[in-house]
Amino acid sequence: MFKQYTAIQYMAIDVANHYGHDKMEFEDRIQWVKSNQDNLESLADKAEDKPLYVKSVNHFRKALKGLPTGHTVALDSCASGLQLMSVLTGCESGAYMTGLIDPNKRMDAYTLVTSHMNELLDQPTDMVVSRKDSKAATMTVMYGSTAKPIEVFGKGTPELKAFYHTLNYKCKGAMSLLNILLSAWDSSKEYNHWVLPDGFNAYIPVMQSITDRVKIEELNYTMSVQTWVNKPMDFGLSIPANMVHSVDAYVLRTLVRRCNYNVKQVKEAIGLIEEALGNEYVAPERIVKEAVMPIHLYIKTGLADIVCINNIEKIVHQLPHDMLRKMLFTLETMLQHEPFEVITIHDSFGVLPNHCNTLRYWYKEILAEIAESTLLNHLLTQIIGEECTFKKINPNLASLIRNSNYGLS
Repeated sequence: MFKQYTAIQYMAIDVANHYGHDKMEFEDRIQWVKSNQDNLESLADKAEDKPLYVKSVNHFRKALKGLPTGHTVALDSCASGLQLMSVLTGCESGAYMTGLIDPNKRMDAYTLVTSHMNELLDQPTDMVVSRKDSKAATMTVMYGSTAKPIEVFGKGTPELKAFYHTLNYKCKGAMSLLNILLSAWDSSKEYNHWVLPDGFNAYIPVMQSITDRVKIEELNYTMSVQTWVNKPMDFGLSIPANMVHSVDAYVLRTLVRRCNYNVKQVKEAIGLIEEALGNEYVAPERIVKEAVMPIHLYIKTGLADIVCINNIEKIVHQLPHDMLRKMLFTLETMLQHEPFEVITIHDSFGVLPNHCNTLRYWYKEILAEIAESTLLNHLLTQIIGEECTFKKINPNLASLIRNSNYGLS
């Protein structure tokens, strides 16, 4: 069940976050602030992030007096790379580790990796591996790095073996996708390119570092000059990171569109869609250019992105009715909440506290839509250059995500 909180409770959560209690459940963070309400200022020197903690406490005090503050509460995802790769592959275990399954527990992927590693190393109490080390290794390995885990745990060590065993066991979907993306490197390509469900083009040129020796005769000095050139490479590690980051950015754009919308535009789009759905769909003899890409992307992914309401008057009668019904549901749900601005920094989303419930709702809803889509097939097909079908580990993951509370925490 999706839990909602008041604006003042979100401000209390923000205070606890900056103190260092961001791994607690929301209710425990709120209770911690209540228990320490009379001496929050005196705890500043113990806060994990003192400047932000002091700022948050000051605004919390103002809010308690009923004064406007303009304070924004930032919520970010838990291990966003692992989270998105788990959603794309239908991996319930990876989704559980990143707060998308258990609605009553704030999960921490890096703590879970650490605990499982120490169990394998038969060190349940006297820890050999720290959370800091497992986090450093996990964050980079999800994007194809093998050097960082070796740097952290050593080459051929029991710790390194336990690390990879843990990821292959706990993060099966992400590791499977990682291997597919690493093997997708094409040594003849000068660039990689794919299109996201909202029509955004991800274009990544292959860049090689070239070092030349340049002699300055007047100084009798020779120096090395490094330049980057766009040319094919025998092998590269960039595809996993670039693909996941492109999906991360798609989630961000989609969330902002659903939160910070134009009321008049949305109402007009709803009217046009309802009118079109009232008529029998007739396949057009010629599809107007503005409708070509939205229809193609919907067929390939199953995601009906509302970005196309910018041209809805031109294309509404050409869009399939099932696509229109999905758009209509999204637009009508948007109107249930007033529009608001979202401040984004990668996978961190800052909003006024009275909008945090809506922010959290849309984040989990967007991830659920991706989980039940064929987005991964669409991306792999474009990257590899041939039709690809990834069999999801759990094709029903979306229903679990919709009940989650800690996708953003």
